Amino acid sequence: MGDGQQVYISRIAEEWIVEPEAIPYQVVWQADSQLELDRQSVAQTGQEGVRKRRYRITYENGREVNRLLEEEWVDQEPRTRILTYGTKIVLRTIDTLEGPKRYWRHLRVLATSYTAATCGKEPDHPEYGITFLGWQAGKGIIAVDPRVIPLRAHMYVPGYGLGVAGDTGGAIKGRRIDLGYDEHNLVLWYRWVDVYLLEPVPPSHNIPWTLPNWPQER
Repeated sequence: MGDGQQVYISRIAEEWIVEPEAIPYQVVWQADSQLELDRQSVAQTGQEGVRKRRYRITYENGREVNRLLEEEWVDQEPRTRILTYGTKIVLRTIDTLEGPKRYWRHLRVLATSYTAATCGKEPDHPEYGITFLGWQAGKGIIAVDPRVIPLRAHMYVPGYGLGVAGDTGGAIKGRRIDLGYDEHNLVLWYRWVDVYLLEPVPPSHNIPWTLPNWPQER
């Protein structure tokens, strides 16, 4: 070996490692005819699965220089979380100023109020004061989100009285309603209230069995 030449010695080592990775579980909803409407239960708890990967890692002088995936397998299958929602309708009675009324659903909603003049159309517009169902806006007509309260549902709102779900609104989404008034008797609302959906019970295909949980009362 001539002068000035250097010899480098590399230390090569290998190891095998197994890395786990969580597999998310699915959530499935199922109807339960023995469970009362708006009640829910857990039929089966969910559990994450485990996927594993085995790597062969090569080191040179203590530094990783190569990582080779040799095998991948599912070590544990995830277990689906099963939730049930009730579809059993139980009629109850509430006293109102118009006498006792039977209702099939009770829920809390954020209530606002409106008149024909606050709907964004000028009085000379051909659709001024006309609701989504083609009715005349006014006292007793309530705007709803049909995904929560079926259109044409009869309702009772304490402090407002009886009404019918006959309108919708761009801002009326989720657990919100807009109470209709005539121009001369407008009462401004912005508060959470109880709402009772009265008989008759709509056909099952018109009933939203599960409801959104927004907005939320604070």
